[in-house]
Formats: sequence, structure tokens, C-alpha cells
Amino acid sequence: MNDRLAIPADATHGQIEIAVGALYLSLAFALRHIAKVEGQASANAFKEELVSALKGGSISMSLLDDAPTFNFVVAMVDSVGRVEA
Repeated sequence: MNDRLAIPADATHGQIEIAVGALYLSLAFALRHIAKVEGQASANAFKEELVSALKGGSISMSLLDDAPTFNFVVAMVDSVGRVEA
């Protein structure tokens, strides 16, 4: 698994917006899958751990360097909401 993201230098704002949207929808898909396979409590626990890891810098320390970006990313992940199986 590659832990480094490389955004191409020629990526447009529109492409980045689409990528962020797709990643958001992918997270929602993953949470629904976890709820279906492991149960609602497991999906909620995963999301809580994910948000906690983001806030603590365990996923990306660079996220902690810029408050507006930090707030944006955490809010996006948190807004996925509790999933319904």
C-alpha cells in the first residue's frame, strides 16, 4: 500500500474537487460495507477511530500545520455521518 499521495503538477482545481468528492463517497461506501458485514457498531467505531486519528496526527502530521485545512478535512470526514446498514 502506498502511503504517499502525489498530486500531478498539472491537476486542475476541477480534478481535485472531483477526487475529493470521490474519496468522500468512497469513505461512505466503506462505512456502509463495514456496517453490512461487521455491524453498525463496528462502522461507527471505525469512523470514530478515523476522526480521532486525523485529529491526533496519526494519519498525516502535515494536516496539523494548517488550521483551516485541518478543520476542512476533519469536517468532511465527520460529515459522512453515522451509517445505516
